[in-house]
Amino acid sequence: MHRTLSESTSFDQSCRRLLLRVSQAVLITKELFSQILRLGRIGLPVVAYTMFLFGTLLAVSSGTGFAFERFAWGSAIVLAAVLSVNYANDYFDIEVDRFNEPSPISGGSGVLLMNPELRSLSKRIAMTLMFVSIALAVAFALVFRFPWSFIALVVSGNALIWFYSAPPLRLSYRGLGEITAVLAAGLMLPCLGYFIMLKSVDGLFWVFSFPCILYALSIIVSVEIPDMEGDRRGHKETLVVRKGRRFGLALIALSNLLATLYIFMIPVMDLARTSVDLRLVAIFSLLPVATGIYGLMRKSGGRKSATRLVTLNVYAISSMLLIIDCYFISNLM
Repeated sequence: MHRTLSESTSFDQSCRRLLLRVSQAVLITKELFSQILRLGRIGLPVVAYTMFLFGTLLAVSSGTGFAFERFAWGSAIVLAAVLSVNYANDYFDIEVDRFNEPSPISGGSGVLLMNPELRSLSKRIAMTLMFVSIALAVAFALVFRFPWSFIALVVSGNALIWFYSAPPLRLSYRGLGEITAVLAAGLMLPCLGYFIMLKSVDGLFWVFSFPCILYALSIIVSVEIPDMEGDRRGHKETLVVRKGRRFGLALIALSNLLATLYIFMIPVMDLARTSVDLRLVAIFSLLPVATGIYGLMRKSGGRKSATRLVTLNVYAISSMLLIIDCYFISNLM
Protein backbone atom coordinates (compact mmCIF):
# COMPACT_ATOMS: atom_id res chain seq x y z
CA MET A 1 0.00 0.00 0.00
CA HIS A 2 2.82 2.37 0.92
CA ARG A 3 4.54 1.56 -2.36
CA THR A 4 1.38 2.33 -4.30
CA LEU A 5 0.96 5.70 -2.61
CA SER A 6 4.60 6.50 -3.28
CA GLU A 7 4.24 5.63 -6.94
CA SER A 8 1.07 7.71 -7.18
CA THR A 9 2.80 10.72 -5.60
CA SER A 10 5.72 10.37 -8.01
CA PHE A 11 3.33 10.16 -10.95
CA ASP A 12 1.50 13.30 -9.80
CA GLN A 13 4.78 15.18 -9.49
CA SER A 14 5.82 14.10 -12.97
CA CYS A 15 2.49 15.32 -14.36
CA ARG A 16 2.90 18.66 -12.63
CA ARG A 17 6.41 19.09 -14.03
CA LEU A 18 5.16 18.18 -17.50
CA LEU A 19 2.28 20.64 -17.27
CA LEU A 20 4.65 23.32 -16.03
CA ARG A 21 6.99 22.75 -18.96
CA VAL A 22 4.10 22.78 -21.43
CA SER A 23 2.71 26.03 -19.98
CA GLN A 24 6.17 27.60 -20.11
CA ALA A 25 6.58 26.51 -23.72
CA VAL A 26 3.16 27.98 -24.58
CA LEU A 27 4.05 31.27 -22.91
CA ILE A 28 7.40 31.44 -24.71
CA THR A 29 5.74 30.64 -28.05
CA LYS A 30 3.04 33.23 -27.42
CA GLU A 31 5.63 35.89 -26.56
CA LEU A 32 7.69 35.02 -29.65
CA PHE A 33 4.61 35.23 -31.86
CA SER A 34 3.72 38.59 -30.31
CA GLN A 35 7.21 39.94 -31.00
CA ILE A 36 7.10 38.72 -34.60
CA LEU A 37 3.78 40.54 -35.11
CA ARG A 38 5.22 43.71 -33.54
CA LEU A 39 8.15 43.49 -35.96
CA GLY A 40 5.67 43.49 -38.84
CA ARG A 41 3.99 46.76 -37.71
CA ILE A 42 0.85 46.14 -39.74
CA GLY A 43 -0.17 49.83 -40.00
CA LEU A 44 1.97 50.99 -42.93
CA PRO A 45 1.48 47.76 -44.95
CA VAL A 46 -2.28 48.38 -44.69
CA VAL A 47 -1.81 51.89 -46.15
CA ALA A 48 0.28 50.39 -48.95
CA TYR A 49 -2.42 47.83 -49.69
CA THR A 50 -5.04 50.58 -50.10
CA MET A 51 -2.87 51.98 -52.93
CA PHE A 52 -2.95 48.59 -54.66
CA LEU A 53 -6.70 48.36 -54.09
CA PHE A 54 -7.18 51.82 -55.60
CA GLY A 55 -5.38 50.74 -58.78
CA THR A 56 -7.53 47.62 -58.98
CA LEU A 57 -10.82 49.48 -58.54
CA LEU A 58 -9.75 52.24 -60.91
CA ALA A 59 -9.30 49.63 -63.63
CA VAL A 60 -12.72 48.16 -62.89
CA SER A 61 -14.29 51.64 -63.04
CA SER A 62 -13.14 51.89 -66.66
CA GLY A 63 -15.66 49.22 -67.61
CA THR A 64 -13.72 45.97 -67.31
CA GLY A 65 -15.17 43.14 -65.25
CA PHE A 66 -13.97 42.43 -61.73
CA ALA A 67 -11.89 39.23 -61.79
CA PHE A 68 -12.03 38.02 -58.18
CA GLU A 69 -9.58 35.15 -58.61
CA ARG A 70 -6.92 37.40 -60.12
CA PHE A 71 -7.60 40.02 -57.44
CA ALA A 72 -7.20 37.50 -54.60
CA TRP A 73 -3.97 36.16 -56.09
CA GLY A 74 -2.66 39.68 -56.68
CA SER A 75 -3.51 40.64 -53.10
CA ALA A 76 -1.37 37.76 -51.84
CA ILE A 77 1.53 38.93 -54.03
CA VAL A 78 1.27 42.49 -52.71
CA LEU A 79 0.72 41.62 -49.05
CA ALA A 80 3.74 39.32 -49.00
CA ALA A 81 5.87 42.12 -50.50
CA VAL A 82 4.68 44.97 -48.27
CA LEU A 83 4.82 42.85 -45.11
CA SER A 84 8.48 42.13 -45.82
CA VAL A 85 9.32 45.85 -45.65
CA ASN A 86 9.27 46.29 -41.89
CA TYR A 87 11.07 43.01 -41.17
CA ALA A 88 13.87 44.03 -43.53
CA ASN A 89 14.05 47.62 -42.32
CA ASP A 90 14.17 46.62 -38.65
CA TYR A 91 17.06 44.30 -39.46
CA PHE A 92 19.13 46.68 -41.58
CA ASP A 93 18.29 49.88 -39.66
CA ILE A 94 19.02 48.55 -36.19
CA GLU A 95 22.06 50.81 -35.69
CA VAL A 96 20.07 53.92 -36.65
CA ASP A 97 17.07 52.80 -34.59
CA ARG A 98 19.28 52.91 -31.47
CA PHE A 99 19.09 56.70 -31.78
CA ASN A 100 15.35 56.82 -32.54
CA GLU A 101 12.27 56.54 -30.38
CA PRO A 102 9.52 54.39 -31.91
CA SER A 103 6.38 56.27 -32.95
CA PRO A 104 3.14 55.02 -34.53
CA ILE A 105 4.60 55.59 -38.02
CA SER A 106 8.40 55.48 -37.63
CA GLY A 107 11.44 54.66 -35.55
CA GLY A 108 11.30 50.90 -36.01
CA SER A 109 9.44 48.48 -33.78
CA GLY A 110 12.11 48.40 -31.06
CA VAL A 111 11.78 44.61 -30.88
CA LEU A 112 15.27 43.84 -32.17
CA LEU A 113 16.88 46.36 -29.82
CA MET A 114 15.31 44.56 -26.86
CA ASN A 115 15.70 41.08 -28.38
CA PRO A 116 18.84 41.02 -30.57
CA GLU A 117 18.61 37.24 -30.81
CA LEU A 118 15.66 37.74 -33.19
CA ARG A 119 17.69 39.66 -35.79
CA SER A 120 18.41 36.66 -38.00
CA LEU A 121 14.78 35.57 -37.75
CA SER A 122 13.64 39.03 -38.89
CA LYS A 123 15.90 38.84 -41.93
CA ARG A 124 14.73 35.31 -42.78
CA ILE A 125 11.08 36.36 -42.54
CA ALA A 126 11.72 39.33 -44.87
CA MET A 127 13.53 37.15 -47.42
CA THR A 128 10.87 34.45 -47.24
CA LEU A 129 8.05 36.94 -47.82
CA MET A 130 9.89 38.41 -50.81
CA PHE A 131 10.46 34.95 -52.26
CA VAL A 132 6.76 34.11 -51.77
CA SER A 133 5.76 37.36 -53.52
CA ILE A 134 7.97 36.68 -56.54
CA ALA A 135 7.07 32.98 -56.71
CA LEU A 136 3.36 33.82 -56.63
CA ALA A 137 3.91 36.38 -59.41
CA VAL A 138 5.59 33.78 -61.62
CA ALA A 139 2.80 31.29 -60.97
CA PHE A 140 0.19 34.01 -61.58
CA ALA A 141 1.72 34.91 -64.95
CA LEU A 142 1.77 31.27 -66.02
CA VAL A 143 -1.76 30.43 -64.86
CA PHE A 144 -3.44 33.55 -66.24
CA ARG A 145 -1.10 33.92 -69.25
CA PHE A 146 0.10 37.38 -68.31
CA PRO A 147 3.07 39.00 -70.07
CA TRP A 148 6.50 38.65 -68.48
CA SER A 149 6.46 42.39 -67.84
CA PHE A 150 4.12 41.59 -64.93
CA ILE A 151 6.84 39.50 -63.28
CA ALA A 152 9.38 42.24 -63.98
CA LEU A 153 7.11 44.72 -62.21
CA VAL A 154 6.84 42.52 -59.11
CA VAL A 155 10.57 41.77 -59.04
CA SER A 156 11.43 45.47 -59.43
CA GLY A 157 9.07 46.42 -56.63
CA ASN A 158 10.54 43.83 -54.28
CA ALA A 159 14.07 44.92 -55.21
CA LEU A 160 13.27 48.55 -54.35
CA ILE A 161 11.76 47.44 -51.04
CA TRP A 162 14.83 45.37 -50.19
CA PHE A 163 17.52 47.84 -51.21
CA TYR A 164 15.75 50.76 -49.53
CA SER A 165 17.84 49.89 -46.46
CA ALA A 166 19.83 46.78 -47.44
CA PRO A 167 23.47 46.85 -48.60
CA PRO A 168 25.15 47.32 -50.95
CA LEU A 169 22.78 49.98 -52.33
CA ARG A 170 21.19 51.23 -49.07
CA LEU A 171 19.19 53.77 -51.05
CA SER A 172 17.77 55.59 -48.02
CA TYR A 173 21.33 56.24 -46.80
CA ARG A 174 22.34 57.80 -50.14
CA GLY A 175 19.61 60.42 -50.43
CA LEU A 176 17.42 58.20 -52.63
CA GLY A 177 14.91 56.97 -50.05
CA GLU A 178 12.14 59.32 -51.15
CA ILE A 179 12.48 58.38 -54.83
CA THR A 180 12.47 54.70 -53.86
CA ALA A 181 9.31 55.03 -51.75
CA VAL A 182 7.52 57.09 -54.40
CA LEU A 183 8.30 54.56 -57.13
CA ALA A 184 7.41 51.51 -55.04
CA ALA A 185 4.33 52.75 -53.17
CA GLY A 186 3.07 55.60 -55.34
CA LEU A 187 3.59 54.11 -58.77
CA MET A 188 4.18 50.34 -58.71
CA LEU A 189 1.50 49.34 -56.19
CA PRO A 190 -1.47 50.98 -57.93
CA CYS A 191 0.04 49.98 -61.28
CA LEU A 192 0.10 46.34 -60.17
CA GLY A 193 -3.57 46.48 -59.14
CA TYR A 194 -4.50 48.07 -62.47
CA PHE A 195 -2.38 45.56 -64.42
CA ILE A 196 -4.02 42.59 -62.70
CA MET A 197 -7.47 43.63 -63.87
CA LEU A 198 -6.67 44.77 -67.44
CA LYS A 199 -3.53 42.78 -68.35
CA SER A 200 -2.10 46.11 -69.45
CA VAL A 201 -1.70 49.73 -68.34
CA ASP A 202 -3.46 52.44 -70.33
CA GLY A 203 -4.02 56.18 -70.18
CA LEU A 204 -6.52 56.12 -67.29
CA PHE A 205 -3.88 54.81 -64.92
CA TRP A 206 -1.33 57.41 -66.00
CA VAL A 207 -3.86 60.19 -65.41
CA PHE A 208 -4.18 59.11 -61.77
CA SER A 209 -0.52 58.20 -61.27
CA PHE A 210 0.42 61.82 -60.45
CA PRO A 211 -1.72 62.17 -57.28
CA CYS A 212 -0.66 58.68 -56.18
CA ILE A 213 2.97 59.76 -56.43
CA LEU A 214 2.25 62.93 -54.45
CA TYR A 215 0.53 61.02 -51.66
CA ALA A 216 3.41 58.53 -51.49
CA LEU A 217 5.82 61.48 -51.17
CA SER A 218 3.68 62.97 -48.41
CA ILE A 219 3.72 59.67 -46.50
CA ILE A 220 7.47 59.01 -46.75
CA VAL A 221 8.31 62.57 -45.63
CA SER A 222 5.86 62.12 -42.74
CA VAL A 223 7.67 58.93 -41.74
CA GLU A 224 11.05 60.69 -41.84
CA ILE A 225 10.11 63.69 -39.69
CA PRO A 226 10.01 62.00 -36.23
CA ASP A 227 13.41 60.34 -36.85
CA MET A 228 15.35 63.41 -38.00
CA GLU A 229 17.86 63.55 -35.13
CA GLY A 230 18.39 59.80 -34.99
CA ASP A 231 18.76 59.48 -38.76
CA ARG A 232 21.31 62.28 -38.73
CA ARG A 233 23.36 60.52 -36.03
CA GLY A 234 23.07 57.26 -37.96
CA HIS A 235 24.22 58.93 -41.23
CA LYS A 236 20.92 58.30 -42.99
CA GLU A 237 20.59 60.92 -45.73
CA THR A 238 16.87 61.59 -45.78
CA LEU A 239 15.30 64.73 -47.21
CA VAL A 240 14.23 65.82 -43.72
CA VAL A 241 17.78 65.35 -42.38
CA ARG A 242 19.08 67.64 -45.12
CA LYS A 243 16.30 70.26 -45.09
CA GLY A 244 14.73 70.10 -41.63
CA ARG A 245 11.29 69.41 -40.20
CA ARG A 246 9.66 72.68 -41.24
CA PHE A 247 10.65 72.07 -44.84
CA GLY A 248 9.18 68.58 -44.53
CA LEU A 249 5.88 69.91 -43.19
CA ALA A 250 5.75 72.45 -46.03
CA LEU A 251 6.41 69.72 -48.60
CA ILE A 252 3.65 67.57 -47.10
CA ALA A 253 1.15 70.44 -47.31
CA LEU A 254 2.19 71.23 -50.89
CA SER A 255 1.99 67.59 -52.01
CA ASN A 256 -1.48 67.12 -50.52
CA LEU A 257 -2.72 70.40 -52.03
CA LEU A 258 -1.32 69.71 -55.51
CA ALA A 259 -2.86 66.23 -55.49
CA THR A 260 -6.31 67.66 -54.69
CA LEU A 261 -6.06 70.46 -57.25
CA TYR A 262 -5.07 67.93 -59.90
CA ILE A 263 -7.94 65.57 -58.99
CA PHE A 264 -10.40 68.48 -59.24
CA MET A 265 -9.02 69.22 -62.72
CA ILE A 266 -9.61 65.69 -64.03
CA PRO A 267 -13.43 65.95 -64.42
CA VAL A 268 -13.33 69.65 -65.29
CA MET A 269 -10.93 69.10 -68.18
CA ASP A 270 -12.41 65.69 -69.04
CA LEU A 271 -9.03 64.01 -68.66
CA ALA A 272 -10.54 60.63 -67.77
CA ARG A 273 -13.87 58.87 -67.90
CA THR A 274 -14.92 56.31 -65.33
CA SER A 275 -18.14 54.91 -63.88
CA VAL A 276 -17.67 56.92 -60.67
CA ASP A 277 -18.21 60.60 -59.97
CA LEU A 278 -14.69 61.99 -59.85
CA ARG A 279 -15.96 65.17 -58.22
CA LEU A 280 -16.70 63.11 -55.11
CA VAL A 281 -13.20 61.66 -55.22
CA ALA A 282 -11.85 65.21 -55.29
CA ILE A 283 -13.98 66.14 -52.27
CA PHE A 284 -12.69 63.13 -50.35
CA SER A 285 -9.14 64.30 -51.08
CA LEU A 286 -9.71 67.47 -49.07
CA LEU A 287 -9.10 65.51 -45.86
CA PRO A 288 -5.27 65.35 -46.20
CA VAL A 289 -5.29 68.93 -47.50
CA ALA A 290 -6.73 69.98 -44.14
CA THR A 291 -4.11 68.06 -42.13
CA GLY A 292 -1.31 69.34 -44.36
CA ILE A 293 -2.35 72.97 -43.95
CA TYR A 294 -2.82 72.47 -40.21
CA GLY A 295 0.71 71.09 -39.92
CA LEU A 296 2.09 73.97 -41.95
CA MET A 297 0.32 76.57 -39.82
CA ARG A 298 1.71 75.06 -36.62
CA LYS A 299 5.28 75.40 -37.98
CA SER A 300 6.54 72.92 -35.43
CA GLY A 301 10.26 72.14 -35.33
CA GLY A 302 10.13 70.00 -32.19
CA ARG A 303 10.00 66.22 -32.44
CA LYS A 304 7.04 65.57 -30.16
CA SER A 305 4.62 68.05 -31.69
CA ALA A 306 5.80 67.37 -35.26
CA THR A 307 5.29 63.63 -34.72
CA ARG A 308 1.66 64.23 -33.78
CA LEU A 309 1.15 66.34 -36.90
CA VAL A 310 2.65 63.86 -39.36
CA THR A 311 0.93 60.89 -37.71
CA LEU A 312 -2.34 62.75 -38.26
CA ASN A 313 -1.34 63.28 -41.89
CA VAL A 314 -0.65 59.58 -42.50
CA TYR A 315 -3.97 58.69 -40.88
CA ALA A 316 -5.72 61.28 -43.06
CA ILE A 317 -4.23 59.89 -46.30
CA SER A 318 -4.98 56.29 -45.34
CA SER A 319 -8.56 57.25 -44.35
CA MET A 320 -9.01 59.10 -47.65
CA LEU A 321 -7.78 56.10 -49.64
CA LEU A 322 -10.06 53.79 -47.68
CA ILE A 323 -13.07 56.08 -48.26
CA ILE A 324 -12.31 56.30 -51.99
CA ASP A 325 -11.87 52.53 -52.24
CA CYS A 326 -15.18 51.99 -50.43
CA TYR A 327 -16.86 54.46 -52.79
CA PHE A 328 -15.50 52.58 -55.81
CA ILE A 329 -16.73 49.28 -54.32
CA SER A 330 -20.22 50.69 -53.62
CA ASN A 331 -20.39 51.81 -57.23
CA LEU A 332 -19.87 48.23 -58.38
CA MET A 333 -22.84 46.90 -56.40
